Amino acid sequence: MADETWNLETNSELTAEPGSPVALVNPPRTAEQHVADRPAEYGDRVVPPKPTWYKTTDGDDTGAGRVEPREIQLFWHSNIGEIAAHSQMPPLPPTPDEGGYNLGSRGLDHIYIAGHRVTVTGEGDTTVPGGDTDVILTGYWDRTDPAHPQWVRIQPETSYTVTVAAYNHDNVYGPESDPLTVTTPALGYDRQHTTLPPGPVNDLQFGAPLPVITSSGGGPVILRWNKQLGVTKYEVYNNPSRETDVPMDLTRPGLNVGDVKLGEINQPTGNTQTVTTTTPNLTTPELRLALKVRSVRTDANGTAVGPFSTVLRSQLPPATATPGKAGAPTLTESPVVGGQVKLTLVPPPIGPVNGAPTYYAVYDGTRKVATVSAPLGTAPHVTLAYKPSQAYSFTVVAGNSLGTGTASTALTGTTPAS
Repeated sequence: MADETWNLETNSELTAEPGSPVALVNPPRTAEQHVADRPAEYGDRVVPPKPTWYKTTDGDDTGAGRVEPREIQLFWHSNIGEIAAHSQMPPLPPTPDEGGYNLGSRGLDHIYIAGHRVTVTGEGDTTVPGGDTDVILTGYWDRTDPAHPQWVRIQPETSYTVTVAAYNHDNVYGPESDPLTVTTPALGYDRQHTTLPPGPVNDLQFGAPLPVITSSGGGPVILRWNKQLGVTKYEVYNNPSRETDVPMDLTRPGLNVGDVKLGEINQPTGNTQTVTTTTPNLTTPELRLALKVRSVRTDANGTAVGPFSTVLRSQLPPATATPGKAGAPTLTESPVVGGQVKLTLVPPPIGPVNGAPTYYAVYDGTRKVATVSAPLGTAPHVTLAYKPSQAYSFTVVAGNSLGTGTASTALTGTTPAS
C-alpha cells in the first residue's frame, strides 16, 4: 500500500509517499513573530487621507468651479469610500476625472471626516465643517494676531494659492492637498457679483429674562449674537403666528407671512465681539416670539441681504397686576355695650387695580383713633371705649407701601346714656 495512489475506479485510500513529513508543514506563528512583522506605522493614530482636486480631461488638477471677482468655488475629493474612475460597477463615465476618483455614494465618502480646513497659502484659513467636499470661498481668517483674527474678503484681479486638509472628530488633521492657484477676474459690469453677507450662526439668544407684562405697561426683549465681519447692519424680525411652519411671503422676498420687523442695529465698531439689541416694549401678554436676525451689507456693489439665523422661539408670560393702593374697606353695624364700640371691618377686594392692604387706620371724624395691622386679605375687629352719650362718626382707610386708599362709608351714632 505504500506506493498506491488515489484510484477513482477502486476508491482505494490515498497514502503518503515515502519521506512525507508527519508533522504540520506550516505551524502557527508565535506572538513574538507577529509583533516583529508589524509595519512601521502600526499603532499610529488614524488620520484622514490627503484630499485631491478634481482633474480636467487632460489630467490637470482643477478644484475651481465658478470663479468670480469676490468668490472662488472649490471642489475636492475626500478619497474615502470613493469609487475608482474606471469602475464598471456601476458604470461611470471616464471624464472629467480620468485617473482620479468619482464621488460614488455620499453615504460612504466621508467616514470619520469631521470637516476640512481650506488654507490660503501665506494668508490665512477657513473651515468647512461636516462631510462636504466643496465650498464657495468668499474670504478667510487672517490669524497674524491670534487674539484678534480678521476676516479678509476675496479681492478681484488677485491670485490665490489654496490647499485643503481633512480633520477627524479627534481634531487630527491629515496631509494637505497639492496647492491650487486661482486668479479672480476683474470687477466689471458684466462680471459683477455681490456675495451675500454672513448670517448669525445659530448663536442668537436672550440677553435677559423675558419681560413681565403688567397693567402699567410692557417691557423689551434683549437679544445678543456673535458679531459677523463684513456686515453693515442687522435686521431683527419676529413672527407672532401660532404656526411653526409659516409659508413664504410672495410679496416680500426672503420673508415669511406674518414677519414683523422689530428694528435694526448698526454694526458695532472696535473690538466688540458680541452684538446686543433691545426691542421696543412688548405689551401683549402671552405673545408668541419667533425671533430671527439677518445681516445686511452695503458697499460699492449695492446692498446684499444674508440668510436668517436659526429662529429663537419663546412666549411671554401671562399678565400680572401691578401693585396698587388698597381699595375702600366696609364698616358694618356693631352693638355698643357699656360704652365700648365694636367695629367690624370687611377688607377691600384685591384685583388688577387694587393691591392688598397691610394696615387699617380708623378715624372719628378727622381724628385718627386707631391703627391696626392685619394678615394679607383679612381685617381685624376694632373695639373703642367711649363715654356715655358720646357721638361718633367712624371711617376706615386701608393702606400699604404705596399709600392709603379711599375711606369707607361713615358709620355714625351715639353711645348709650348709661
